[in-house]
Amino acid sequence: MLIRELLAVAGTLNAREPDLQTAAMFDVTLVGPTLQPVRSFTGPALLPERSLRNAQRAQVLVLPSFYGDVPASPALLRWIVRHYEAGGCILASASGVLLLAETGLLDGRDATCNLADRRAIAATRPAVRLSPQSPLVVDDRLITAASITPTIDACAHLVRRFHGEKAALKFARYANSARQLTDVGMASGHEHGDTRIHSAQRYIEQHCCAGITPDDVARHIAMSQRNLARRFSAALGRTPLQYILQCRIEQAKRMLAKPNVSLRRIAIETGFSDEAVFRRAFKQVAGHAPSAWRALIDS
Repeated sequence: MLIRELLAVAGTLNAREPDLQTAAMFDVTLVGPTLQPVRSFTGPALLPERSLRNAQRAQVLVLPSFYGDVPASPALLRWIVRHYEAGGCILASASGVLLLAETGLLDGRDATCNLADRRAIAATRPAVRLSPQSPLVVDDRLITAASITPTIDACAHLVRRFHGEKAALKFARYANSARQLTDVGMASGHEHGDTRIHSAQRYIEQHCCAGITPDDVARHIAMSQRNLARRFSAALGRTPLQYILQCRIEQAKRMLAKPNVSLRRIAIETGFSDEAVFRRAFKQVAGHAPSAWRALIDS
């Protein structure tokens, strides 16, 4: 219900229209194993609007958190896999990651989880590349959130993915998730199959504002700088240096979405020597000045 209401809020903010139906960005349907009421953790019953048998094809499938044993019936696992194979996106929140892992879809993929579930996932699905220290991980069409707060950030990511940057930043400012949205925005472009370059991307995304160089990235993944440049360009169509700069500018965009944060502070915190250098770099990457970007968000 939290996710459903957050996505509804995103629609009203974007449309500046309080009517939920008029402003809706997403059509959210509750699906249960059958149409029988499902008891919530605190007691009240949730009424599924569709069952697995008659659920319509969707662009996004949300596997929410739950308590108790993993509800991983073979029929449910097959249904989740079919959704993904049909091109759908999956968001798994907290213990919902346990369910997603049971499908095998996370094998060989990057994911996060609640710390309490790390051992269980590692024992049954050792091929999952777990990063429980990361609150939110986006690996192409698979999104995993470790707990409630990053689930809010995952909603911001969905808004961005389907409705664009401006709508996502409006929501992020309202939900106070602009900090985490930085990480989400930079986690794109992981759909290639080069696992070493995946590691390089994660390192850049986590340390881009700390003055790292392509040589630091190459050392981190135990690869020569020349080989890194060749494989990085083949996988992403850009150099490691370009990717570092892009990630720094993405961080700057999120900071610009926050009111009363000076350009000087943004320049310093994103690793630029001064405000003038930051302005030039921002315009080079984003296509317009930082002030123009801030005006766009404020509008």
